[in-house]
Amino acid sequence: MPAEPDVEIYASLEELQAAAAERVATVAEAVGRARGRVLLAVSGGSAMPGVFGLLASAPLRSRVPWERVSLIWCDERLVPFGSPDSNYRLARETLLAHVPIPSLQVYPVATYYDAARAAEVYHRQVAALLTLHGGRIDVALLGMGPDGHTASLFPGFPQLDAPPDVWALPVEGAPKPPPTRVTLSPAALNRAALALFLVAGADKAPMVRAALRGPYDPHAIPAQIVRPPDGAVVWMLDRAAAGALT
Repeated sequence: MPAEPDVEIYASLEELQAAAAERVATVAEAVGRARGRVLLAVSGGSAMPGVFGLLASAPLRSRVPWERVSLIWCDERLVPFGSPDSNYRLARETLLAHVPIPSLQVYPVATYYDAARAAEVYHRQVAALLTLHGGRIDVALLGMGPDGHTASLFPGFPQLDAPPDVWALPVEGAPKPPPTRVTLSPAALNRAALALFLVAGADKAPMVRAALRGPYDPHAIPAQIVRPPDGAVVWMLDRAAAGALT
């Protein structure tokens, strides 16, 4: 039975970002030393640039063994790499341009294909990386929308029922633009040794309460589906996002 998520509440978004960056650096440092390779899965969203910026700056930059890190994306919008909507562009500008991670260890979604083909290619890449990394994603950085979605797993969408041997999925008709995407599957996200949900803002507070205090219903609240049987889930909230918990 998966463990219940841990909940941490921070006074501000900045404190949340600092704590998340510190945790990612600590895990990467320990796993890199023990296993020689680290697999991180990252997302877009408003909290991520601050985390990336801290990881790319002293003192954390020198603690992360970047030459041993491989990077994948929890989801991506099917837009060109240079688009303002690209999660890859966000990570490139705030993290990748500032750290010595080898380019061959960075795996953006191939958004120059259609969604089905891009997901097929990503499935194969993620499968190979999981094999290299002992079947685990060391840290998955996730967010949650006010509707309860995480990555590009949306309420009521068929991707929530994907087979357990599929690692990446196409998404059409997403309820927020851009509508066409590729997402890691529930099975892939549940390979995380540590899944960190970074959630900030009062608009998320009702759904945070539903996700953490309500019944388990991942078809209505997809964020609940991330419950790795051999990993840990930590919800890192600012005070506004946690406002309905007490």
